Amino acid sequence: MRGSLRTERNTLLTAFSRQTDKQYYLNNDMAQSSRIYDDVVFAPFKAALADPAEKKFIVVHLLGTHMRYEFRYPENQAIFKNRDSLVPSNLNDDQVKDYNAYDNAQHYNDYVVSTLIKDFDSSKENGFLVFFSDHGEDVFDTPPHETLGRTEGKPTKVMYNVPFIVWQSPEWLQTHQLDLNNKTSRPYSTMDFIYSWSDLAGFNYQGYIPQRSLFSNEFESQPRYIGDPENKSSLKLYDDLNK
Repeated sequence: MRGSLRTERNTLLTAFSRQTDKQYYLNNDMAQSSRIYDDVVFAPFKAALADPAEKKFIVVHLLGTHMRYEFRYPENQAIFKNRDSLVPSNLNDDQVKDYNAYDNAQHYNDYVVSTLIKDFDSSKENGFLVFFSDHGEDVFDTPPHETLGRTEGKPTKVMYNVPFIVWQSPEWLQTHQLDLNNKTSRPYSTMDFIYSWSDLAGFNYQGYIPQRSLFSNEFESQPRYIGDPENKSSLKLYDDLNK
């Protein structure tokens, strides 16, 4: 059983999603001001979990915290509204609104991800869940606190820092004792996710490279370049940025 939850717009990702057995296209509005919240994935996700198929690969593609941030969460769930000591002092009122809206979007995204994990746990399914973002955003984080969003032409570390969460069900842990605790500080890029996912799932195949799996005892850190891939001479090592 494979499922994909995302938009039906004509993109490369849509082409991939149509190779699955079942698709749910829940947000087809290209406007950044669309108020389609990510809680729409809950019902299809539960339906996929309840499917009697012996093996399932379920992909949930969230809108997450993309601009514009104020449209990524219900207004009644806004908990950050004012200027406090954590807000950079040089921000004007409009920038403070963006700053708070991003934090509100992150707070709502935490609710969505935690609900997916709770629903997975309640299903008693034997498996694991991995969550990560495709990119980060600089919301006035980097001094002099003037950057909003992301641009490959002027990369900052926070544009490339992403959350990466692995949750394993109790049923899965009964037969899979992969220790993750000593691997949380490894320098890693999600470009190697296929090897890490394969390791979690217990796959071994021609072309698998254990040195590029975050979870392998043979893991070897790789150089992590950031910047504009179309301008290779401008690429910088992540670890050298902002030194």
